[in-house]
Amino acid sequence: MKSLHLIKKQVLILLVFAILMSIFAIIHGIFFDLDFNEVKRLTIEGLFITLIIIFPALLFLEWIFDINNKKKFEEVESRLNKIEKRLKRS
Repeated sequence: MKSLHLIKKQVLILLVFAILMSIFAIIHGIFFDLDFNEVKRLTIEGLFITLIIIFPALLFLEWIFDINNKKKFEEVESRLNKIEKRLKRS
């Protein structure tokens, strides 16, 4: 089972990644779409609004991929418990 410290570390890493992705998303909208009216989004408010969209999306993606991991861990734990029970009987 994951410790609370590990979960806090993962959320912090995702938050930093979301901030960087927010900046890159705004820059992508400016330079690759050639819409220079979006330069106003490079303000703190624009960054915060973009972050509000990207950070929950990253948390959702992590949750989706973590579902499969939890399922695998449960399978491994059940197999390990069966092996331990067999060893105790011997």
